[in-house]
Amino acid sequence: MTHFRPPDPPDCLVALGLDNFETAEDAARRQHAMVQALARAGAPPGLIRGLSQCTTNECGLRRCRDGCHHGQRKQRLALTLQADTLLRSKPGPLLAVSLVHPLWAVPYKAGPRAVSLPAVKQRIKRGFMRLTAHPGKRPTAVGAFEVCLNRDADGTKTWAGQVHLIVAGATRDELHAALGVGKRYPLPPYAKPLVVEDVSNTARQQAYALKRYAEQRIAYVAANGRQARRHLPLDSSDQRTFDRWLCRLSLGERVILVGCKRLNGQLVSGAP
Repeated sequence: MTHFRPPDPPDCLVALGLDNFETAEDAARRQHAMVQALARAGAPPGLIRGLSQCTTNECGLRRCRDGCHHGQRKQRLALTLQADTLLRSKPGPLLAVSLVHPLWAVPYKAGPRAVSLPAVKQRIKRGFMRLTAHPGKRPTAVGAFEVCLNRDADGTKTWAGQVHLIVAGATRDELHAALGVGKRYPLPPYAKPLVVEDVSNTARQQAYALKRYAEQRIAYVAANGRQARRHLPLDSSDQRTFDRWLCRLSLGERVILVGCKRLNGQLVSGAP
């Protein structure tokens, strides 16, 4: 577990526009609810052993897992604050990237663990390598991989992976050229596999990019006749599936760093 221990919100975050960042009490409540739900569902004892003993100051595990709300909160808070400083020190505009790739969608019964995290990171790395091949191009990005549960109009459900990044040192056109899905993958006309937007609040959008939570997105036809999705919390059984997946991952396994790395708990410039 990271040793970075900033004061609880709102002391260090209000000035950055993050006045609703989860507290240690929020993490404790969610941790208790998760452990109880997994235990009632018959989760393997080894999967949740120690999680009930975790607190905001101590880890009950030999090695912290991505499913631990306490560890996740600390990591997300540390990276959000450090990335805010690091990325804003870089020249040029900051851009928020959301990438959804067809290869990151897996059948409902397979669960989110069917998505290969190494393959996801390799694709992101290859995309940014196209940028660094140009003289003087050294983009920096901080973000993470997440999944949501898509439910289509015909009732088909899939776990869909996506990557959210806050990027410095690259233009909108460069990011589209480097990370775009391309024409080799058939997509519905309403699909937006890559979205690049301006960053208005670095800390708030960075916290979003690093978030732990998943949701279900239910397809429907809007009043204008276009496909849209309603965003809702996961059902209890799907939430357990999601939590089990995270509890099998090491803390930080979903984090994606480009042009920077963590050194003794601190985010610094340099190759990931």
